[in-house]
Amino acid sequence: MSKTYFLFGVHLHQPVGNFPHVFKKAFDECYLPFFNILKEFPQVKCNVHISGPLYDWILENEKDFLNLLRDLASRGQIELISGAYFEPILSIIPDEDKFSQIKLMNDFIYKNFGRKPKGIWIAERIWQPHLTKIINLSGLSYTFLDDTHFRYAGLMNKEFFGYYTSEEDLKSVFIFPVSKTLRYKIPFSLPEEAISLLESFSSNKDILVTLFDDGEKFGLWPHTFDWVYKKGWLKNFFSLLTRSDKIITVKAEEAIEKFSSQGLIYLPCASYEEMGEWVLEPSAFFVYEELKNRLKNKPEFFNFLRGGFFKNFYTKYPRLNYLHKRMLYLSQKINKYGDKKKDRKMFTSLWKAQCNCGYWHGIFGGFYLSHIRGAIYENLIKAEKELDKKIGKEILKEEVDLDLDGYKEIIFKNNHLSCVFSPRGGAILELSYKNKAFNFLNTITRREESYHKNIKEKIKKDLKDVATIHKIIQAKEENLDRYLIYDCYEKTALIDHLVSKDITLEKFKKAEGFESLANKEYSYAIFKKKKGVDLLFKLKNKKLNFSKRIAFFKEAQILAEYAFSSFDFKRYNFGIEFNLFFLSPSDIKIEEKDFALKDFVLKEKESLEIKDNLKKIIIDFDFNEKIDIFLFPIYSISSSESGFERVFQEICILFILKEKSERFLLSFQIKDF
Repeated sequence: MSKTYFLFGVHLHQPVGNFPHVFKKAFDECYLPFFNILKEFPQVKCNVHISGPLYDWILENEKDFLNLLRDLASRGQIELISGAYFEPILSIIPDEDKFSQIKLMNDFIYKNFGRKPKGIWIAERIWQPHLTKIINLSGLSYTFLDDTHFRYAGLMNKEFFGYYTSEEDLKSVFIFPVSKTLRYKIPFSLPEEAISLLESFSSNKDILVTLFDDGEKFGLWPHTFDWVYKKGWLKNFFSLLTRSDKIITVKAEEAIEKFSSQGLIYLPCASYEEMGEWVLEPSAFFVYEELKNRLKNKPEFFNFLRGGFFKNFYTKYPRLNYLHKRMLYLSQKINKYGDKKKDRKMFTSLWKAQCNCGYWHGIFGGFYLSHIRGAIYENLIKAEKELDKKIGKEILKEEVDLDLDGYKEIIFKNNHLSCVFSPRGGAILELSYKNKAFNFLNTITRREESYHKNIKEKIKKDLKDVATIHKIIQAKEENLDRYLIYDCYEKTALIDHLVSKDITLEKFKKAEGFESLANKEYSYAIFKKKKGVDLLFKLKNKKLNFSKRIAFFKEAQILAEYAFSSFDFKRYNFGIEFNLFFLSPSDIKIEEKDFALKDFVLKEKESLEIKDNLKKIIIDFDFNEKIDIFLFPIYSISSSESGFERVFQEICILFILKEKSERFLLSFQIKDF
């Protein structure tokens, strides 16, 4: 009797910076029950990848769980799969960091389980051909990628079985194609249906089929805990696997021994199908979607339809691009000047900052989750702080096109602050406070997303049935469409605007009633001073002629001095916009009043105090003239695993200078309390 050899694997991951209660919920409702049930069925073999951030949490909070894994490994029931330790997208980090992170995971598995791993998990299955060589040189032999990758390579198989060989410079690896059919079937159909499908694969001969997917679908994804555990799906599935005389579960290392390679394959740059959709601009996505619908009954054509390329997330989201290039620039310096043994703390912070979840956006919150971005910046700041100690200057100055936007950024650093300025708009791109490893400009720019169309059309679906994560469409509150406001400039700080005389808070919130100078190119010059350094921006056109001098000191303070040679205050007010990130809006006070996500209109002010009781930080603004202030919360309307939601991102502040002034001073100071 021919048999189906079923290579079943789960990938478990929680990102650096995720909330402790999320780790705990995932452990209690997904990871622990899954492996407890697996232990009841010793004939069921499973391949397991656990990311480094999750291993670290387990070591600190649930150490006994490692003993459960050791027991399963020692009796040959699970194979532990390696990966890059802090779960980066391998293709977007430098090769030196690739090798370092893979070695870190290989060493961890050997130290804690006494086994040298042979296989590697590729985060989000984002593949580029040169990874073949990286994997091989890291001492690993095989990996797991979606069958979508094989279709993009031109193969026309209805279903993919076995494994293939790929190489780069004769450095070869084996690649198991992960079945999309099974990925959508398990655990979302009845166990009997999944078993029937698995048995049908081997009607003529022994075959090997692979399902290696997110373990969170077994309990943590919406509605799956009741389905998988309370209604007994997993136990029934494992029971049916055990009783089937047609299905044998195998570990990857056993599959390599049992079967020969299907042959040579060269896979293109790819990820799973949905990732290629998410990276598309809305206009491109709607064309893609229409074409996809036209070809749905013609699979032979559909195989040649694909979306975009993963790295174009960095052209789609400039603020995300800045974060990514900031990481690359710091990595380059750390790997040049650092020593991995002596500077372990610095390298660990860098590697943590490469955790993938904040570097893209799809059905999960990703880049739109401010606490995940915050954790990336926190670790970048910690790593850079250690690097700056090695350099040892009180004030550091650099000029470099950091984000590759065609403008040289100006970087000023002292013992307290790391600030990045751009001649584009004369704006501040980063305002990192080293004392608390916190970037106040961890901000986003509101933009159209393809799924906003669903909100506008008020599409809703009944979620009583268990659905895959890709089919869930719901709004977590009413009237989300009123928050669909899109910005025409990046939401950073020290952004200059020509503001209409009749401006109101409501107009400004809707991006009306002003002309922004954010995308104008300012000339600049840098001057060394006894107590610091000055950066002088100038902008001159038919409407205006002014300069803003930014004084950077040794303290946690910045002074901006505006000098107006020509400006029509009779026609316009002058506006200066700051967008500031705070992790917990409930802990913010504005002028001693609770922020509570409210709007503020403050008249005739000479100062503004913002107090963050979570981070224990006070921000003081002071002005040499009385001004009006608008202050309000900025939200994104983004997609998450549980539906569409309004997410607080930052506080937007507009300082409005209404009267003619030849010289206006704005001082910004950060203090601990």
